[in-house]
Amino acid sequence: MDFVKQRNITAVYKTIVNSSGISRVQIARECNLAGGSVTRITRFLLEEGLVHEVEQQASERGRKATSLSSRMEVLQILAARAGRKHIHIGLCDIAGNLLAKRSVLTLGQDQKSLGEQIIRELQSFQKQHADLINRIAGIGITLPGVIDSSEGVVRFMPHVDVDEWHLVKQVTDSTGIPCYLGNSIAAMALAEHRFGAGRGYDNVLYVRVHNGVGLGMVLDGRLYEGKNQPVGEIGHIQINPLGNRCYCGNFGCLETEVSNKAIEHQYSDTIAKGLAGRLEAGAGITEICQAAESGDELAQNLLRQAASRLGQVLSGSVNLLRPECIVLDGEIFKASQVVLPVIEHCLDTQTVSVGGSSKIILRTSQLGNNQWFGGFSLVRRALLERGLLMQVVSG
Repeated sequence: MDFVKQRNITAVYKTIVNSSGISRVQIARECNLAGGSVTRITRFLLEEGLVHEVEQQASERGRKATSLSSRMEVLQILAARAGRKHIHIGLCDIAGNLLAKRSVLTLGQDQKSLGEQIIRELQSFQKQHADLINRIAGIGITLPGVIDSSEGVVRFMPHVDVDEWHLVKQVTDSTGIPCYLGNSIAAMALAEHRFGAGRGYDNVLYVRVHNGVGLGMVLDGRLYEGKNQPVGEIGHIQINPLGNRCYCGNFGCLETEVSNKAIEHQYSDTIAKGLAGRLEAGAGITEICQAAESGDELAQNLLRQAASRLGQVLSGSVNLLRPECIVLDGEIFKASQVVLPVIEHCLDTQTVSVGGSSKIILRTSQLGNNQWFGGFSLVRRALLERGLLMQVVSG
């Protein structure tokens, strides 16, 4: 009975949060609950200060019905993404409105030092922004690598040695706040599905091209995370058997051909061989993309080549999973006029279309500059779907 009660409270709260204002009668219909149960639950949520009554609205029978709306500012979420070069931290309300943020250089190069830095930065951030903090529901942390989200354990990270790193326990013990952990690409797929360019679609692929190439998957409305094994590692699909060696040990992986570093090296190498370009050797990916948009043929050719290779792998993913929408994130997509037509052509010519299959929607990320949004999405999911709400109110 306690489980049923907690589940019903969470369901009602989620319904209110996802609406701009809803009556108790409408809540009962959407949650399939009796009117008396809805009255008791909403009274509880009102007493906890999580919702409030708003303006009157006309009901179907002509009477005035009081609407309920969530007080988004009462609960807050602290989120962090620990990447290869930076740790990005953000504080927001449960609607996703950013209240404060900070980015610092990643100093820790091993499990112990990186964990200590993450905790130190989180605690420092809380002290610095104490005037903004009301009630933190949870901390969401995302990292690259193989993450066992259910156990809160980091199994593998590229370029950082880890050994069964129980990061969730470490953070929770140090801060006293529930912590949720996930792979950074997978978590951003969830964020784009719920709040970004993939909103409104049940099947979404999120692709990020940066230091590597990663894929996150939302299938039938649920984030696919796997367990103890890498998933979505399209960056390690071999695309050029004669290519450079990847850190994974194989040759010609996709990310050795299309990552930021790969394109930068290709541009510099081509300049060194005597071919003309508008930029000097050593140009960064942002400069190369800007040059491509401005008509630099060398930059355009390199980006089109990268887009073709990426499009080939994405076409295989479409044939396997048939998403409705693909969200693209990364610096190379700032040269959208150059790379997107190439990827669209690959999808048109290399995917199976049967019985008038609908065209894949191709969009660029709306959240890519907000790296904390992945961790935020993990905590918000726990709050509205996985029992965190009752931990918060009982604590």
